[in-house]
Amino acid sequence: MPVSPLILGEALANRCSQVLYRCMEEVGSTKGALYLRVPGQGAFEVVSFYGWPRGTRPPVSIPEGHPLLVRTQRARRTYVVNDTSESPELSAFGQGGEWPRYLITPVYLQGDWVGLLIQRDRIKGGTFEVERDEPPTLAICGDLVGALKEFHFFGGARTVSPAPSIGPGVVPEGLPTAADLLEELAPAPEPLLAPARPTEHPRAPGPGVHSAGPSSRERLYGFPGGREGYGSLPWEPDRSLSGWVAPAPANPDRQKGMVRPEQRAFFWEIAGLISQILPATAVALWIEDPEEIRPILAFSTLPLSPDLQQQILAHATFHLPKVREPDLRLITRTEMPEVPPLTGAFATYMPLLLNETPQGHDLVMVFRLEDQSFSLAEIEAIRQLSRVLALHLQEARLHERYHQAFLSVSHRILQSSEIRVPNLRPHSLATARLARDLALLLDLPTEEVEAVSIAAMLHDVGLLLLDPQMLAKPKLSDEEMKKVRSHPELAAVFLKDLRFPFDVVRMIRHHHEHWDGRGYPDGLRETAIPMGSRIIGLIEAYEVMTSGKGYRRPQGFRQALAELRNEAGSQFDPAVVEAFTELMARKGERA
Repeated sequence: MPVSPLILGEALANRCSQVLYRCMEEVGSTKGALYLRVPGQGAFEVVSFYGWPRGTRPPVSIPEGHPLLVRTQRARRTYVVNDTSESPELSAFGQGGEWPRYLITPVYLQGDWVGLLIQRDRIKGGTFEVERDEPPTLAICGDLVGALKEFHFFGGARTVSPAPSIGPGVVPEGLPTAADLLEELAPAPEPLLAPARPTEHPRAPGPGVHSAGPSSRERLYGFPGGREGYGSLPWEPDRSLSGWVAPAPANPDRQKGMVRPEQRAFFWEIAGLISQILPATAVALWIEDPEEIRPILAFSTLPLSPDLQQQILAHATFHLPKVREPDLRLITRTEMPEVPPLTGAFATYMPLLLNETPQGHDLVMVFRLEDQSFSLAEIEAIRQLSRVLALHLQEARLHERYHQAFLSVSHRILQSSEIRVPNLRPHSLATARLARDLALLLDLPTEEVEAVSIAAMLHDVGLLLLDPQMLAKPKLSDEEMKKVRSHPELAAVFLKDLRFPFDVVRMIRHHHEHWDGRGYPDGLRETAIPMGSRIIGLIEAYEVMTSGKGYRRPQGFRQALAELRNEAGSQFDPAVVEAFTELMARKGERA
């Protein structure tokens, strides 16, 4: 997070911020802090930083004689610290990480030591290496030195040029230091973003290989290799590197998942706000999930060409080591779908790492077609909106964990039933899978999707309270049929003490109600029947027909769908029948 441009001037402050952006892009660090020596003093003041966890930040000032300065002055060049157990001078920089690793570079201007660049924790995990990481760092520092010269920031005097009121060689009186300014400001929370501003697609140099700048094709298309370069963009760290620590292995069983409706709606709002307050071509979001590969959401005011959409996927792959680009999908939303799509290639982008965990991180990316860096005001605006989005995603994850806990309880109940009612578990699981898919297709709120999932799994749990010998009979008497029809009410009584945070019990109680009011137990009709109950009742009927339960032989899906359509408006909600037919068509089971 950069400090106020009053310290350096807006232009120089922006250049200092770009130093850290390039550190993430070209070196792969996830945290960084840039210090400059206060003119006429020995202390170093922070002028820009990013990536430190919420509630922590690097020290505002490093006083003259500090052990870190002593060690750096003795080294006089870039050095690494991958084991901090014997480096107490770095303790103030190690918050928010169990095993922090550092790349430390002194910055010299005309022989004077004027700056200190501290990088921490590589984005792909693993250690820093001088041979690999020093050359790109020195190139970045060289550009910083050029900016300091341009704006006449020298060791003993600093002026801002050009500026009408301050001439070359004049030291501004009363210029506040970083410490002075930060004393007046409330402590800033941890920035959620790790920004970068590439002019070409980010890539990882291998050991001893360092980029010498983009080729003409890279400058034209915005990534290595030009238009044909998409296939080579995903990369993995060289596992032969000394001390490399592999990230947690990807789950090979991860299936393609979905982004919940509330999460989509919330992101569209945040992305729309970002696009309103600053020039942005597109804003994209990836939500990490250990079990599913969810689509990337991409918002834009104007439609994006297929090339630009593919470039979003390619950039995302760089930051997602556990996901291959072919596995990613894109869901786009545009405010002006009727106009021709934008073409070309993105020249500038900023990745924002949200909610970092050992399993991964959420990722927001802001793209521009123009080769225009993000100003301090724009970075702050993005950071504030991203914090709101990150909190929303954290709440959603907590909600999902509660949901998974209730699913586990439901599974245990079904497992305990296999002896008493042998077919209950497979029937319930099959019903739950289709019911959840149908609820998602109907775009129900997340809470209702979760309720449908659990209710569908437990909808027949009331059968466990009946005589299993009676249930095994091929034909039931009227009295016995009356007992069987009581199973929704028995289930409601059985489950009431679990205190589900969703409307599960009510959905189970009414899953045998009919659209025309002729169902049971309460004879509800039409919209008085909970939507979840309407879904479960239809899915259960389909599953019973196609599995052969209660029939001499299973029906084919075409015949089952035809029967459901015949009952639309009497037993089933017509809209639910129509949506279920569409769901089956998407699954390849066309009637």
